[in-house]
Amino acid sequence: MQRNDRSYKNLKQKQKSAIADKTYKMYLKFYLENQRMPDAAEMNDICKSLFATVQTLAPQTEYEDFYKIVEKRDRGYEERILRDIESGITLEILAAKKHKKTPEEKAVIIKQKKQQRQAKRKKEAREKSTADEILQDDRFFFIAGYTSGGAPYGVTWEEMGMEPWEDLKEK
Repeated sequence: MQRNDRSYKNLKQKQKSAIADKTYKMYLKFYLENQRMPDAAEMNDICKSLFATVQTLAPQTEYEDFYKIVEKRDRGYEERILRDIESGITLEILAAKKHKKTPEEKAVIIKQKKQQRQAKRKKEAREKSTADEILQDDRFFFIAGYTSGGAPYGVTWEEMGMEPWEDLKEK
């Protein structure tokens, strides 16, 4: 649903961040292809292509306002681009990041996540079942709990009329 009364200033931070990321990627791609930052005319072309995205989100935004925002960001981009290039980013890596998953790849991921959830549930069930086991020691047939000092309390072997670790047999 499109809101006709919204300007760039009224966008959510997440939306602004997505636009800023697109802007940066376009600048980075330009720099990797041309080994320099875009001049004013090229910057104008980048802004025009991005402005279409902005218009869908915020129809009240004027091109000049958006251009000023991109112009402010432009100042920090060159330093950031040089850091990224130093860390090894290339056009191939940048293009690979755009790869969208096919339905088959999505299905495989969903299947893997389902298996991970099932394994986690089984593990939790095993841990819970061991926690539910009857606790015994040499003195107590059944340990009901522990005092604040750490001493166990419960039903002793003598109270049960049994010897420690005697097998429970149905009689």
